[in-house]
Amino acid sequence: MNLQSLLGSPDQYLQSFDQTDAVLFEMDRDAYARSIFLDRRIAAKNMTYRRTPVPELLAGVDAAPEPAPISYIFHIAHCGSTLLARALDLKEQNLVLREPYILRQLGVDAANSGGADFERKVRLARVLLGRRYTQNGPVIVKANVPVNFMIASLMDPQAQQPAIFLHYGLEDYLLAILRSPMHRNWVQHVSNELAPGIEKLTGPRNGAESEPIAAARLWLTQMLQFEAALAAYPQARSLSAEALFETPKPVLAAAFELFGQPQSAETIEAIVASDLFSRYSKDPRHQFDNAQRIERREKLKVELAAELEAGRAWVRARAGGLPARLAKPLVGEGAELLA
Repeated sequence: MNLQSLLGSPDQYLQSFDQTDAVLFEMDRDAYARSIFLDRRIAAKNMTYRRTPVPELLAGVDAAPEPAPISYIFHIAHCGSTLLARALDLKEQNLVLREPYILRQLGVDAANSGGADFERKVRLARVLLGRRYTQNGPVIVKANVPVNFMIASLMDPQAQQPAIFLHYGLEDYLLAILRSPMHRNWVQHVSNELAPGIEKLTGPRNGAESEPIAAARLWLTQMLQFEAALAAYPQARSLSAEALFETPKPVLAAAFELFGQPQSAETIEAIVASDLFSRYSKDPRHQFDNAQRIERREKLKVELAAELEAGRAWVRARAGGLPARLAKPLVGEGAELLA
């Protein structure tokens, strides 16, 4: 391992931990741009990865300088985070990292009480994710749900780092997360995977829970996490997913500003007019726009009426201290959480 080369450029990307090894892929800026996700779906420059012993990597990076601040997008899943992250991706000006798998692995560890060398591994991730091609441009990391259990580990070392907390109100979340068997399976899988951390915030589960209750519990867990983070970090901002979908121009302008990269009105206009906002952001082969999203939502409100009420009733019985809206909205007033 050439530590100087590793620390100096994002070209060697730490994709995952595999037992005692770290898995690294060769990347360049184009590879990052075309990798809609940096998990197993990574589109590396060279798909032949190499392995380095984790202890060797930890020892090499322990003495590395504190990385430059990272900009974060934390979110609750299926709420437009991929759209937002891709819209902010300006290849010549910044580096956007969508769902680094090492963070997901560490988030699962955090929900299950950490583990050996947890904080050292988090610092390793921060140092390597903080590398950039444009030294005066931000690195923007879009996390995923397990990472919400390690927000403090990422943010505390540099509490002034900017972060967006993208979310839905409860009803829109349930509509998004219960809309298909695949999504329901995801809810059950993630709920089981993160069970200790979820129960720490929302109380013990009494045996198997129905899908709407599991989804409602997962939503409440993340709202409590986001509420705490917004109070703790000066540059943290909440963002309603509805604001992103309905008014993308002011949202993008405010997000670029927050991340220290203000853009012209013409640039924002071009991004919103691009195919990005008329295609499914996770799979651009499929057409999907805001009108289709609204049509789907209205149909689901009828189909899922009983399950929506079950989820609402469960949350209302347990969310006495939850605010009406999350604090510090990036734009507008923010989403009504229990409308």
